[in-house]
Amino acid sequence: MRQPRVAQLWRIATVLMYAGAAVAVGSLLADRAPLGEKPPWQMLAASPVFELIGIGMAVRAWRHPGLDRRSRRAWGIIAIAYALLLISEPMRALFPAGGHFPTPSDSVRLLFAPVLLAGLLMLPLRTRGRRARRKMWLDTTVVMIASAMLLWFVEVDAKTAGIARDTLIASLAYPVLDLVMIFGGIVLLLRGAAASVRRPAIMIIVAMVMLAVGDAYLGYKQSHFGDVPRDRWQFACWLTGHFLLAMAAFTQVREAGEHRLRIEDPTARAAARLPYLAMGLGYALLLVAVRDYPLRTVGLVLGAVAMTAVVVARQVIALRENHELATTDTLTGLVNRRQLYERLRLAVARARGRSTVAAVLIDMNGFKQVNDTMGHEAGDQLLKAFGELLRANVLGSDVVGRLGGDEFAIVLHDITSVDNAIAVVDRIIGAMQEPVDVGEAAVQPQASFGIALALPGEDDADALLRRADLAMYQAKENRTTGYAVYAAAKV
Repeated sequence: MRQPRVAQLWRIATVLMYAGAAVAVGSLLADRAPLGEKPPWQMLAASPVFELIGIGMAVRAWRHPGLDRRSRRAWGIIAIAYALLLISEPMRALFPAGGHFPTPSDSVRLLFAPVLLAGLLMLPLRTRGRRARRKMWLDTTVVMIASAMLLWFVEVDAKTAGIARDTLIASLAYPVLDLVMIFGGIVLLLRGAAASVRRPAIMIIVAMVMLAVGDAYLGYKQSHFGDVPRDRWQFACWLTGHFLLAMAAFTQVREAGEHRLRIEDPTARAAARLPYLAMGLGYALLLVAVRDYPLRTVGLVLGAVAMTAVVVARQVIALRENHELATTDTLTGLVNRRQLYERLRLAVARARGRSTVAAVLIDMNGFKQVNDTMGHEAGDQLLKAFGELLRANVLGSDVVGRLGGDEFAIVLHDITSVDNAIAVVDRIIGAMQEPVDVGEAAVQPQASFGIALALPGEDDADALLRRADLAMYQAKENRTTGYAVYAAAKV
């Protein structure tokens, strides 16, 4: 763990970075002085500082021993992209446009996007099967098409035909290359960056959006009104983007000591909505574009949009049903073995020493006798009743699952001591004293509980489950209390 003084220095540096960016962007927007040929002083003063910090921190991440090899290689490529961004602005002063596109400065700036994309795609991402990868690329294509539609809608109209060729190409080239950067961000969101690089990756994605907004705004003005000067809002977007690029590298170095390549979020629910949002955007643009068309055409377009919305809604419902079937035990309604293991792994990974996680393995006693004497239907009713009993006696954030047969498990979050886990088990054992209705008979559930707590810094869910399993068998041998705690887990 880092020394408290070092951690404090990192916090101070972070506050200073955000304060400096707020002052630079705020003064840029508040300044009412007319802009000349040169960028405003805030851009000239702050942007190179952010870019130098970004390059320095990216190089540090490239050489950091706490990061894995793939992450280091990715940050080496990102450092090159940052360097291209840094040298493009001085080159603009050395090689004025002169009406011809692209200038050397334009070439260097446009090269920034594909190099940054290469670095983004090099970052460690979640592993997926072949079908999942195909789905991810199809989803990415949908979002990219919607982004291209938005760009085309904003940049091109009847006025565009009268604009000079070089000005028109320049107005489109930068936003198109920004789409390349957005493509990298979409891939990161849909594939899910490993937790160790997630925050820096999100900062890079937001930075790309800010750069794209500034470029698209300038491109719109140039494609509609010719070669026009840049204004303060564009510079504010660009300056914010440069700051976030620097903060991404800064954050990666700061969090390198807590690097865990295995840890990632498998759900990515917010990212999964992107294709549907993109399709909605595409149809919204279509409706705006045909608003002046004959009423007959507008009606047909509205009908097509409505049919597509109904089909999409039906598909969403079907996908949710499939997800429930894949993650839920159909008999008890609890999470199944696979989902419970995934929840335990994420819980252990997220604790990171701030709190701990307990695994409780449960094996019902006497279930076979009920099954044999009263029938399988009665056995199923007992399993369902016991599952409801478990779920009723844990907190909403805790996870109850059925492993199979008469075996259950509980994942307890935010456990400060073994006494917290014992209290939950005692509450369940108390509730088990009340018989449950199984057909026409009342049966008192019986079970043995094994408790194990995650060790400090542990991220191995398999080892935690093995310890809970050993404790559960110990509880079966000694039924005095009904539970046992794995000795090494006592805190």
